[in-house]
Amino acid sequence: MTLRTATWLVGLAAGGLMTAPVLVAAQPPARPRAEWVALARGGFAVPAGSSAAGLLTEMNVLLASPDPVLRDEVAYGAAERWIVREKMVPPADLRRLMALWSGNLDDGLGASNDDRVFKRSFSALCLSLVAAREAATPFLTAPEAQQLFERLLDYLARERDLRGFDPERGWMHAVAHTADAFKFLARGPQWAPANLPRLLDAVRTRLMTHDTVFTWGESARLAAALHAAVRRPDADAAVVDAWLTRWPADHRALWANGPVVAPAAFARVENATQVLRALHALLAMDSSPTGPGDTARRATLAALAQMR
Repeated sequence: MTLRTATWLVGLAAGGLMTAPVLVAAQPPARPRAEWVALARGGFAVPAGSSAAGLLTEMNVLLASPDPVLRDEVAYGAAERWIVREKMVPPADLRRLMALWSGNLDDGLGASNDDRVFKRSFSALCLSLVAAREAATPFLTAPEAQQLFERLLDYLARERDLRGFDPERGWMHAVAHTADAFKFLARGPQWAPANLPRLLDAVRTRLMTHDTVFTWGESARLAAALHAAVRRPDADAAVVDAWLTRWPADHRALWANGPVVAPAAFARVENATQVLRALHALLAMDSSPTGPGDTARRATLAALAQMR
């Protein structure tokens, strides 16, 4: 555990989020793969004598598995079913799981091209389920929701392994999974208006520090997070407009020397362009547009018009 994580967990305890130990002292024997697969393909019926929260804690090790069936179909599939769809996990257990998965975000953070990215990325994805549950049936206090936002903001800034997909091992997708969590947090009742400029800055920093073009849908997932935030009734249109006006300047700088461009600079501008296109499409397709959302739609289109 890093000092940063230890400090964060102390903050959770002080805020009332950690009401019980995060991990049980004695773990049950590891289950065979076939048993986990059978649980998933049997519809995730919780076995007699077990609980959804207990099984999800036991599945924590599966989030780190290079086996995409165990990691994605079983561990994430169970979390999605029990937390969001069936709402079988009560708030006290959700808090314990949130602390567990948040702690996972530090495992190997800063490294690239090793298997530890699975644990971090799929923990972020599981945290997105906690945020989705909060958006649907609120249970977090404002400080708890803010602590989760801060934790995810820190993770997005520090993650260095941005691979999207491997044909044999499946999804890594750290950027997309973290964006999903921000999307649901921004839909929730505890979202603070002051989070908007920080999310915008975090997305810009992530785009400006990645020197290859995203090819696995990351841009659309980032746009979905931004969409949830900028369409809120409490969104500050001036903040959004100021963020949007920075991208055309990057575009002009990229093409200042004609056809001679730096590949890394091209990737950054291309990623930004893809995010803005996806954001505009989401805002344009809103079935219930809001005033701030419509303002953001026009500003996004104006920025894109300068990036042709």
